[in-house]
Amino acid sequence: MSCLRDYPFHIFYGPGDDRLHAFYLPALERSVAYDRSAGFFSSSALAIAAAGIARLIRNGGRMRLLVGAELQPADVEAIVAGADLATVVRARLLARLTTPEDELMHDRLAALAWMVHEGLLEIRVVLPCDAHGRPLPAEQAAEYFHAKEGVFTDADGHRIAFSGSVNESAQGWQHNYEQFAVYFSWDATRPYLEQVVGRFERLWTNAEPGWISLSLPEAVRAALLRYRPAGPPVRDPLERTAAVAEPKVVYVVERRDDRAALVASFLRDAPLLIGADGLGVATAAIEPWPHQLRVSRALSERFPQRFLLADEVGLGKTIEVGLALRQLVLDRRVQRALLLVPHSVIRQWQEELFEKFCLDVPRYEDGKFRTVRGAAWEPRTANPFASEPLLLVSSQLAKRRDRFEDLLAAGPWDLVVVDEAHHARRHGFERGLDQPNRLLALLRALSERTRGLWLLSATPMQLHPMELWDLLVLLGLGGTWGASPRWFLRFYEELRRGPAEIDWSVVLPLVREEVRVQQIDPVFAREAEAKLGFVRWEEVRRILTGESERKPSHLDESQRQWLFAGIRRHTPLRRLMFRHTRALLRRYAERGLLEARIPTRKPRPVWIEMTSAERSLYERIEEYISAFYGRYEAERPGLGFVMAIYRRRLTSSFFAVRCSLERRLQFLRRQRPDLGLVDEDLEDEDLEQDASETLEDLGESLAQAYLDEIRYVEEFVRELAQLGEDSKFACLLEWLRELFGRHETVAVFTQYTDTMDYLRDRLVAVYGRKVACYSGRGGERWQDGRWVPVTKEEIKNAFREGREVSILLCTDAASEGLNLQTCGALVNYDLPWNPMRVEQRIGRFDRIGQRYSTVDILNFFYADSIEAEIYRRLSDRINWFETVVGTLQPILSQVASSIQHVALQPRQRRDQVLRDELAEIEQRLTAHEEALLDLDAELYDEAFLTTVGSPVSLVDLERIVPALPGLAERFRPHPDIPRAWLVSWQDRLEAVTFDRDVFDRHSDTVRFLTYGDPFLAELLDRASGEPVEGAGRIVRLEDIGPPPRYGYYRIDGERAVWIRSVRELERCLDGDPAEGTAEGFAAAEEDFKSRLDAERGRFLENEQRQRTLFDTQLKERARQVLVEAALVEIALSRRLASTDHGYPLTFGQNAVRSLARHGYPFAPLLRLVDRDGTLATSSDDPRWEEMSRLSDEQLKHRFRSLRREAEELVQRIASTVTAGEA
Repeated sequence: MSCLRDYPFHIFYGPGDDRLHAFYLPALERSVAYDRSAGFFSSSALAIAAAGIARLIRNGGRMRLLVGAELQPADVEAIVAGADLATVVRARLLARLTTPEDELMHDRLAALAWMVHEGLLEIRVVLPCDAHGRPLPAEQAAEYFHAKEGVFTDADGHRIAFSGSVNESAQGWQHNYEQFAVYFSWDATRPYLEQVVGRFERLWTNAEPGWISLSLPEAVRAALLRYRPAGPPVRDPLERTAAVAEPKVVYVVERRDDRAALVASFLRDAPLLIGADGLGVATAAIEPWPHQLRVSRALSERFPQRFLLADEVGLGKTIEVGLALRQLVLDRRVQRALLLVPHSVIRQWQEELFEKFCLDVPRYEDGKFRTVRGAAWEPRTANPFASEPLLLVSSQLAKRRDRFEDLLAAGPWDLVVVDEAHHARRHGFERGLDQPNRLLALLRALSERTRGLWLLSATPMQLHPMELWDLLVLLGLGGTWGASPRWFLRFYEELRRGPAEIDWSVVLPLVREEVRVQQIDPVFAREAEAKLGFVRWEEVRRILTGESERKPSHLDESQRQWLFAGIRRHTPLRRLMFRHTRALLRRYAERGLLEARIPTRKPRPVWIEMTSAERSLYERIEEYISAFYGRYEAERPGLGFVMAIYRRRLTSSFFAVRCSLERRLQFLRRQRPDLGLVDEDLEDEDLEQDASETLEDLGESLAQAYLDEIRYVEEFVRELAQLGEDSKFACLLEWLRELFGRHETVAVFTQYTDTMDYLRDRLVAVYGRKVACYSGRGGERWQDGRWVPVTKEEIKNAFREGREVSILLCTDAASEGLNLQTCGALVNYDLPWNPMRVEQRIGRFDRIGQRYSTVDILNFFYADSIEAEIYRRLSDRINWFETVVGTLQPILSQVASSIQHVALQPRQRRDQVLRDELAEIEQRLTAHEEALLDLDAELYDEAFLTTVGSPVSLVDLERIVPALPGLAERFRPHPDIPRAWLVSWQDRLEAVTFDRDVFDRHSDTVRFLTYGDPFLAELLDRASGEPVEGAGRIVRLEDIGPPPRYGYYRIDGERAVWIRSVRELERCLDGDPAEGTAEGFAAAEEDFKSRLDAERGRFLENEQRQRTLFDTQLKERARQVLVEAALVEIALSRRLASTDHGYPLTFGQNAVRSLARHGYPFAPLLRLVDRDGTLATSSDDPRWEEMSRLSDEQLKHRFRSLRREAEELVQRIASTVTAGEA
């Protein structure tokens, strides 16, 4: 879809213009939203307002329409006398919705009716009022409806508005007198556009003084729906037939002689040039490491294929996504994107997208959209998620029951990105149940409403490989792999056996499926052939691909080893997942592929002895938490998690638990409604356990428990306030003195803002202005005796240099956007129960390019606490936090639940439960070498170092833009910041830079002038001017898309030379001119078409590949459902003495075919996936043993579940099958 800025709209249209073809159609085919105000409601007025909306429908766009009601004096008198306003309006509107005058008017109304039915069009009725608030009759209200206005919005957020007069009579609707002015969001007419937008929004929201705004009466809506067609309209009834001819490549050719304007035009077109795949990276605000570049390139080049990004914490998953998203947005392959991220990091995501990738993506929060700079606005559509083309939404909000359907209805999306996707989990899988939490249910539904899907998680397998399968199946495992987790799990069970004991009959069919998708890895093939020789490798290769049915047992030992290696190498996991580890990067460095320091870690535990007063209070609070946890769990399972939160805060600091209990006391006294919890308390529980929904509708059943709890909490709050010495803080002071002997700066991390506030107020008394903090509130520094908000830029620079700030206090979530690789000392003042959370903290420091070769890490524990005991007992088995223990993820993720389970036990049971939990973890550690899955990646080929060219670099922009005619006089060097500029523009002064380092140091005060910033587009538009027609030697070719593409060529006689970069263009312009010929122009067009076809062919191939994976996955699942249903019937038949039950008695093909006797859904499903009748049941099927153990009632319940799934599969498969296939 082209954007509105790409079309040469006029500033005025009158009766002599073809407004439909010259204005409405071009505007609507480039828009995703259309706001229109019409006159009095009537069939002809609706027909005029619907001009060209078939093009909007084609884009999946949405429309809002304001209409008036032509009230008569008698109507107004009736209203004044007490008649219901809505009833009077309904009658008047129905009277005006007359039978269309002709077929063309009918078709326009049909288009509107289709949009209403699909939820794409909203209509409101507006009425002007007199000074007493009474609606005016039509004869007095006519002048209010004389002006007709509209606003078009494209996917990039550009807008145009028009305002004028229209004749809406039934006689003149096709050739109506119409004249209007046009205003643009990107030029000096923007203030007039904003007036139109503001007026419409006020009318729509019933906020315009002197007006009443009403919803369209349901009866009128129903009357309009009578015109709804069977399918969406494809063209406007007045559209010229030639305009909808068979699509073909269309070029706009410009021959340019004006050197400066041509260079500016090339710069402006750069994101949409053929061969500009590297522009997004080349002009981003960061320079990626090689592994980040490799992943971002793959995401972009293979779009819309889907992927899981599973790099270890600190290795740059956000950077990989940001670079790829930047490229896709710039070249317009992605125009609608949804980013789902945890609430605690939504602002950090927004800041990173803006600061590193120049993507100003609004976040939806508290009912408003908010930019990174603080601007806020209400949603422009009834469904807020359909309001913006790119948006950030918290996962917690998106999965809520009251938001779930809105999010799905806002699709389809070009791309959905999900951070911390491991929170999407199912419950009960160990019992064979599929009970997805709300986030997983949302992702399953979104998976079918988006083209691309990227999932991010450093820990995609928390407890069991099933969790990994649940994520991978959203990406397109394909075939048998994706039909059910059974074969996926079985495959990795077989791999664990090794080449001597593996069941080749299980793994080879699965690997062959995958080889058909991704082919044999050429790197692996070269390695294998080098070791085995051509002939022996060819024997192995043919077995891998299925070309040979030779048994692996006939191969020699080395061939079997390479066959086994080939099976490990060719799995969907390798195709769908990118994973880099620090160990892998060290191997890169050893091979000379990475030139950067990768630090080592030096972690040590610090055991803190509590004072006797602290110990006594600690134990009594533990007892209170344990007792009320049991009481609330008995009342409602899951409600006790509130007590678990308080127990975690007790681990952090006495001050943190005091703050929590003070808030709890307010809740118990009915002084606050939220149980005394804050967002950071609920983050994980809400994402994984849907905890916020557990808190709904508590009712009065807990009233007595609350009364009993008040006595405990009051006493604890009083004693906590009186607690004297803080042994943990005293320990921190001692260690700070030691650390400052080796380091200039120290970072102190805590889970909770309450603890951070406590520490900062005490540390400032010792270190003064050397202390700063960064949390969800942003940066804060001590100035003039108080804590003052400061920018992240100031915090980063002050801490990086170490002279002004030497101690930085951070909460976990807020630190995401900070670059802490200049700091070599970390104090974990508290430790999250999940060790992988601690790993995320350390990952902020243990980054490529760390200043220090060794990072000191101190982990504070209260001695003799449950947490300390579990960490201490396991420290003999695990080098805690010395390395990233990726293979132990599923085991270490259990530590959190073990600590919670023990901590919430009554004291008399605690020691035994602790021993049991430790024994279980020890047992899992002993067997961890036999885990089903090892996520650690293999070493990639050196090819990941290759680069993709870019037509323009940041150096080019800095060299050319400030010197362009029309701009040079507006640029002057910044007086205080080297390599920055001050630009005078439209009565304002903008500080800009083209330099990455300058922007990194001054991101809050200097604008990074690069692609994606609308300011650069404004400047280049001014400099490029109008095309100069003539016999110039440079030709600009355009394909209108979507998305549009451009190509520049130098015509050299009969030859055409493709211009790849702005530097090549400048050399061409500096060279001797050559005469162009018709043959030269034809050669340019032929080359341009060839490159276009290649680019779009790659995209279509990627899209088809993704579609095929899901089709095979779906159909294979259908086959499994049919076989399983047949097995259920065989099991039932063997329980019944009579043979008249109709169930199949024997295994084989007939057992499956007999399902057709049930009719729908089994009969059509059989026709869709088993036309040749080859599906069969077998007594060797592992599911048969399971069926044999089920009771009659369980079998019948299973059959009913399979029937429901079969119904869904019939609908989904039928929608993907073409008429020819059916």
